[in-house]
Amino acid sequence: MRAWSSLVVGVSLLFAGCSGAESVAPDVVTSTPQEETAQTLPCDAPYADASDGGPTAEGSLQGTLEAAVDGVSGGVVVAVGTPGAVRYCAAGRADSEGEALAVDDVFRIGSVTKTFTAVMVMQLVQEGKLTLETEVTEVLPDLSVAGGVRVRHLLDHTSGLADYVEPGFDRTLRADWDREWTAQEVMDRVGELVPGTGPPGRVHRYSNTNFVVAGMLIEEITGQSLAQNLQSRITVPLGLSHTAYGPDGPEPVTGFALILPRGRSEGVSYRSLETAAGAAGGMVSTAADLVTFLSALDDGQLITAHSWEAMSSDPQGNGVGLGLFSATIVERDAVGHDGEIHGYSSITLLLPDSDEVVVVLSNDQEVPAIEVAENILSRA
Repeated sequence: MRAWSSLVVGVSLLFAGCSGAESVAPDVVTSTPQEETAQTLPCDAPYADASDGGPTAEGSLQGTLEAAVDGVSGGVVVAVGTPGAVRYCAAGRADSEGEALAVDDVFRIGSVTKTFTAVMVMQLVQEGKLTLETEVTEVLPDLSVAGGVRVRHLLDHTSGLADYVEPGFDRTLRADWDREWTAQEVMDRVGELVPGTGPPGRVHRYSNTNFVVAGMLIEEITGQSLAQNLQSRITVPLGLSHTAYGPDGPEPVTGFALILPRGRSEGVSYRSLETAAGAAGGMVSTAADLVTFLSALDDGQLITAHSWEAMSSDPQGNGVGLGLFSATIVERDAVGHDGEIHGYSSITLLLPDSDEVVVVLSNDQEVPAIEVAENILSRA
């Protein structure tokens, strides 16, 4: 496995600004888990429990979060632990009025959406409706830009397709926040871009376009929308009541970034951003829903062990699976994905050796989720 920082996983989905706006230094507001099991330590407990005589790390999970949000406009929610003993902790603000973030708040999750999309593709593979070697144009014959591209190439970013996410397109999206994009309109944009990285299967290069195409495959094969597939295949079976594609989902907390009007998402329609992102990054969710999703992936509730192995393995040795990345973070093996969209960042991790899950959701781009995850894992 490679170090996470060496992978192209921090790609901003929509070239989000890197700092929050109107960043006064508020009093830090925090919330603690609403439900704790007998095995779960409170958020302000030391990182290591010294009751067995072992060393106790200085500080606590809550302390790490409070330090991360000190002086910024937004905040962070995290979930850390093993199934049945997950700690949910929060610090910072949910809006410009100073409302405290709660552990069950909804966030935009950016490219973490890609893992959901990959799962739905793998379900279709299991159902015999396509294979990883199926050529895209067998299903979408009019999508000539994807000639020679196979399903596998989409999921492991070796398609050679140019990434539609580039500064010019971001400006187009922000010129009309209310516009509703279709996947075909996004692909028409791709056809106008300079060629990508060459023939399919040759070179790995992260491209959001791959998952836009994957979403088109899902809709074409099933005859249902992405939202309908997400509901019937993942959210309803798992009881994920706060997870959806943005246009159909619950309202997320305020996001803070300089690139946004007035530096925050309040009063800003994300219709343009979320519909253009679609299967590549248009979802919203909560920490608890993401923990349930990760646990379901790991224990075979959504896909078979064979499919999970295909998604989470690293056949090329570059840390790239199918809709997932594998890496070493603070000397611990992990598999997961990160995401970013204007005003929000996120990361979901499974640690195979310990069965731990780590979810970090931030609503301020001065608080990158991956850095918070690294800080937690370096102390835990």
